[in-house]
Amino acid sequence: SLTAEVGAGLCVWPGHAQKDSVVQFAQETAIQVGHNATLHCNFSTSYSAPYIFWYQQRLTQSPQFLLQVSKFKPHVHSERISSVLSMENSQVLLHVQDAKLQDSAVYLCALSPHWCPQLAALYRKVRVL
Repeated sequence: SLTAEVGAGLCVWPGHAQKDSVVQFAQETAIQVGHNATLHCNFSTSYSAPYIFWYQQRLTQSPQFLLQVSKFKPHVHSERISSVLSMENSQVLLHVQDAKLQDSAVYLCALSPHWCPQLAALYRKVRVL
């Protein structure tokens, strides 16, 4: 079954407070070795140029930074992993190409309006078969 995972946080800056959120809809995805996967992260913010971070957390390990996208750099590619930011759709995609067993992990999507990366939400568990 599909369940919703919602993350929300509060970044406080002098003179104002801002509530931002990231929203995910599917909790787990299973793909075969060698196939491609696309993970979706929707976000809400009133800031015009937020930073979106992707992290990978393998079993029993701390989250590891994968990549960052922003309005100023909406397309990022690193080896078999890439990300595309759509400000118009308030969505960021994470593409995993040619999946390997070591890609099995929890992927975290985080939003920060001003380098305030304490806002993180569980995105999806990806299991490679």
